[in-house]
Amino acid sequence: MLVFSLLLTAGYLVWLFYEGYAARRARRSFRHVIHVNGIRGKTATCRLLDAHLRRGGYKVFTKTTGTAPAYIDTAGVEHPIRRRGAANIMEQWHVLQKAYREGTEILIVECMAVSPVLQKVSQEKLVQGDWNVITNVRYDHIFEMGESLDEIAESLSSTIPQGGVLFTGDPDFFPFFEGKCTALGTEAILCPPEGGAGSENQAIAWAIGARLGISPGPLPGEAEGYRRDFGACKCYDLPGKKFLNLFSANDPESSQMLLRENLPGEEELTLIYNHRVDRLDRLLLFLRYFFPQVPYRKLILIGEGRRLALLRLRRAGLTHVETAAGWQEALARADTPAVVGLGNIKGEAYEMITALESGVSA
Repeated sequence: MLVFSLLLTAGYLVWLFYEGYAARRARRSFRHVIHVNGIRGKTATCRLLDAHLRRGGYKVFTKTTGTAPAYIDTAGVEHPIRRRGAANIMEQWHVLQKAYREGTEILIVECMAVSPVLQKVSQEKLVQGDWNVITNVRYDHIFEMGESLDEIAESLSSTIPQGGVLFTGDPDFFPFFEGKCTALGTEAILCPPEGGAGSENQAIAWAIGARLGISPGPLPGEAEGYRRDFGACKCYDLPGKKFLNLFSANDPESSQMLLRENLPGEEELTLIYNHRVDRLDRLLLFLRYFFPQVPYRKLILIGEGRRLALLRLRRAGLTHVETAAGWQEALARADTPAVVGLGNIKGEAYEMITALESGVSA
């Protein structure tokens, strides 16, 4: 038994040594690694960067962890990532190896860690990004990152590279990130959506492209290789009503911004909130920063644990709140010209968007 334990320990240490060696070998082969972090827009930024840099002639490999985790190989072919269990940051190590085998010049990796400790480990031991991104600082993941925006910004700063470049689209927290960068010998660049850039995501893509000699261009479309993440913001025309999908927006601020952009002046709303039992923090954030600020006729809860969510919302004083057994029932009960999907994309909402994309509305 002792000999077996010693052999097992030795094998584990050899594997750890190989992991470190393989990660360093892969990293040395890349011209740049772009580690994309932030609260909102990470997947969109990764995909815009992929299309923009690929259009500039670079050999790009991109990995995203949005609604449906995937990687885009150097030939521009997208592959779904099949997970056999819960997400694990060692997934990033396997991405490095795939990219290395394909002779990648620029690797773009979406941060998949929420805990500040795991973010730091992912950046320093696995991804080792040198041109990193923090898209923005907004309220989300408050149980892991902290309840205040300052605490969330501190958590996100775990992926600031040492001696590299940080790109951010958040003007409010740019001074904070700039201070962190100065201490690490890193350049900080603010990327405001101006000069034709329609969003902070596109402004970041343009700024990184400019460092590589790529001129700004129009927002890439399908023909240029840009594929939106499944479940991204979209308005569907349904019989007697329109449905705005904001399930993937996740946080209250982004949801309000997209609501104003897509349904300006609309006051007759039905809200469909898809609840997840493991994301109570998100429900609490919508309760604080969204539902009291947005006028609605009816709020319908779907998803896991919706009855407990209903009790919590009613105890907080919200009215005109009810539950539905599924998205079809919720959509049928919506008696306003505009309906908005909120909260979480996984589960019931994923099934709903899949059906709407295939042309099924009830």
